[in-house]
Amino acid sequence: MKIRFNRNVLIAFLFVSFLCSSLLFGFTSNTIKKDPLNPTAFKTALGQYLFFDIRLSYNQQKSCASCHDPKFCFTDGYRTSAGADGFNVKHNAPSLINSSFLNYLTWSDSSIQQLETQLSSPLFNTHPVELGWRGNETAILLRIASDSFYQETFKKAFPLEKTPINTKNTIHAITAFEASLTSFQSAYDQFRNGISTALSKPEIAGMRLFFSDSLNCAKCHDNPTRSIQQAFSFTNTGLYNLDKDGAYPIGDQGLFELTAFVRDKGKFRIPSLKNVLLTAPYTHDGSVATIQEMIALYAAGGRNLKEGNFMGDGRKNPNKSKFVNGFKLTKLEQFQLIAFLNTFTDTVNLHNPSWRDPFKH
Repeated sequence: MKIRFNRNVLIAFLFVSFLCSSLLFGFTSNTIKKDPLNPTAFKTALGQYLFFDIRLSYNQQKSCASCHDPKFCFTDGYRTSAGADGFNVKHNAPSLINSSFLNYLTWSDSSIQQLETQLSSPLFNTHPVELGWRGNETAILLRIASDSFYQETFKKAFPLEKTPINTKNTIHAITAFEASLTSFQSAYDQFRNGISTALSKPEIAGMRLFFSDSLNCAKCHDNPTRSIQQAFSFTNTGLYNLDKDGAYPIGDQGLFELTAFVRDKGKFRIPSLKNVLLTAPYTHDGSVATIQEMIALYAAGGRNLKEGNFMGDGRKNPNKSKFVNGFKLTKLEQFQLIAFLNTFTDTVNLHNPSWRDPFKH
């Protein structure tokens, strides 16, 4: 007896079978896209899981996403983040969006220029502990290796290796995910791409202010949503001034701690302004709470702290950038400037399943 198949039913059956088999291997429908035989696709998908997995911290309390949460444009909303032990780290968590385009990847160390190099810090730092891999590396890798999903996915991501679950590959997978966090769909991105109607009249007025010689914003942020064409990358904006050499708080004096040049005291990396209105607080130590406060600081030509442990007039810091020299804005102009800064906002991908916590979605 011949069995006749309806072609449409057969196609539907095969699709459902494929979907079910994918789920059996632990993949959501969004995890492996386009070419399932492409190791790069598996590497990025694997990195997404590792990025959100608290099992990567020695005490299973923190993940990479604890400090770089997509809900906050891959920051965390705190002045400074807390590591696995609960102690705060030195710096404010910068957004990871478009980080693969940055020349330098930390606030104060110009020697860290690759995502893989940067990731070693949160993994192995001990003062304070972040994820706590130092001394716990073997135990953490064994924990990951005991998971059948990771066994399968590491093999697919690194098909030429007999024992693919190791530190090097863990770092490569996470940084592959980080490199996938690219965002070029803001109104300003569209305007730069030739869509003149992408900006309103107030936003265009704010853009003129931003690029004006009176405000000097563009002297440091000449490509504000990417920050890859800057003439220089580290600068002192007059946040502190604790002595005649322009010292910043002990233990956090910026590029000086790498170079030992007095002129580098208080110099920190110039950040991208992508999603700037969504990533407060601001500056390397998160000490500026709002965008209005940030603008006021630049308008004053620096910050004058009249009390407290860090008392001093940052406006007179000898290492301060020559571009931070103060300006005046009317209320209308401040509104226009903030309206323009809002055009750097791009939330299109923040709800993309490929960017979110795969353990929850």
